[in-house]
Amino acid sequence: MFEDAVRKVVDSGARWVFVQAPEGLKTSLLGIGVELRKAGIEAVLSCEPCFGACDLRDIEAKRIGCDLLLHIGHADFGIRPVLPVIYEEYRLEADVEGLLNHEITKLDKFRSVGLVTTVQYVHLLDKAKAALESAGKKVSVGKPRKAKHAGQILGCDQTAATSVGDDVDAFLFMGTGRFHAFGLAEATDKPVLFLDFESGKIVDMSSEWRKRTLIRMAGIEKAKGCRNFGILVSTKPGQGSIAIAEGVRKRLESKGRSAWVLAMDTITPEKLLGLKLDCLVNCSCPRLVEDSGQFRKPILLPEDVDKI
Repeated sequence: MFEDAVRKVVDSGARWVFVQAPEGLKTSLLGIGVELRKAGIEAVLSCEPCFGACDLRDIEAKRIGCDLLLHIGHADFGIRPVLPVIYEEYRLEADVEGLLNHEITKLDKFRSVGLVTTVQYVHLLDKAKAALESAGKKVSVGKPRKAKHAGQILGCDQTAATSVGDDVDAFLFMGTGRFHAFGLAEATDKPVLFLDFESGKIVDMSSEWRKRTLIRMAGIEKAKGCRNFGILVSTKPGQGSIAIAEGVRKRLESKGRSAWVLAMDTITPEKLLGLKLDCLVNCSCPRLVEDSGQFRKPILLPEDVDKI
């Protein structure tokens, strides 16, 4: 499965390689290690969670003596690492043409469509575009600001969509999981449809997005009565946003609130135990909202602070 990655490592001349992969690919780590050893290369396998190319473990890799980081599952988006990095993006397959032909009536009211996906499926964009155009749709695939590939979106970068927002009636996200579809709805003012490769259906996200918006508004209302705020910042190399956090702190203090910038690697509720906080402000990865229920207190976005 990872023959190309192993070849790239061999070609690099590295002798000790730090291997990093997201949770869904952890089952492949031992196999990768075996193949590297066959090639005369020793591997250190990272057991830390990996949430994206923003989450490079390059400093740890260098600290323990590795001379290369093999990062599996994500595409480079511009972080300057302290040692060389090989990105093995990893692709997944899906019958995108068959699914679109079967579900195309759900796009009947839209003449033009913006097409986006994640790195695992960017190789299917051309097939999807051709299928949609065959059905009479005008299709736009935008260029992102941080993400590597045309049509690719990240939780923190929806510019592949916003760059073509004026040219489309709706957006079609194809992939798995609702996180990116919700981010798309947040970033644009157009209808968002989700071609779910797991269910084989196209889902209109409007209803779910309205529910999510109501939950967010309820959190803002609750935050109006809060006095002590924690401002969350991750120390992951691609998630540092101390400038935004400092701006949030000053705005909260100008409203008479107590506010503290809290830094950690992976943000979890357990790390906040003992801190007497009423409300949190997320200046880290947007994906934190997926786990917001675990924190048992409102979690605001930086722009929400102006509403309390």
